[in-house]
Amino acid sequence: MKMIITMLSVLFLSISCVDLNGSLQTNEALKVKIKSGFLNLKTKTITIAPGTTPAQLIIKSSKNITLQLKGGSLGNVKIPLKSDDSLNIPANGQIYIEGKKIDQPFNASGSITTNYNNYGYTDAIEACDRQIVESRCEKICTKEGRCDSVCKDVTTTIYGQKEVSYHYLSTDRQVSLEIMPENSTAVAGVLTARGIDTDKIVDRESLCR
Repeated sequence: MKMIITMLSVLFLSISCVDLNGSLQTNEALKVKIKSGFLNLKTKTITIAPGTTPAQLIIKSSKNITLQLKGGSLGNVKIPLKSDDSLNIPANGQIYIEGKKIDQPFNASGSITTNYNNYGYTDAIEACDRQIVESRCEKICTKEGRCDSVCKDVTTTIYGQKEVSYHYLSTDRQVSLEIMPENSTAVAGVLTARGIDTDKIVDRESLCR
């Protein structure tokens, strides 16, 4: 079961949006590229000043990540980390993102850790509804006295109850990335971020009656 959950989480990172909140701490000026111009079709290079800036890492898919800096001297800044190929972000393990792959003047290296907690197993009776389609006919007559039977499908909503067994899954992700300017192994900044998601998992449910 644990292996299945881990495999699902890797898939989740590759197809769904995951938000991690934290900070970027830079000890020297760091150059990055951001979108600019009409419809954001161009890019420009800006410099992030040394210091600590609140940050959000948004993993939209395995090919599309955004690092958003908030409240720094430059205001809100969105740094695209986008590639034509998968960036290979695992659920657990090492991360290495090469700058030329994402069209950025820096490389990023670090790790991601994901912990799972299943809790709150519950059996309950819940309200539910279902729809049924019935054919209903009616007699329609003209002024001349000619009558025909006209039938049509009518959808009716039936309200009832169902038995449900469910639990909650808490997913705790933590990322730590060292940012290094291209052609350098010196660490210019460190990004740390964390995100906790909670999902309701339905283990079993009966028909709505």
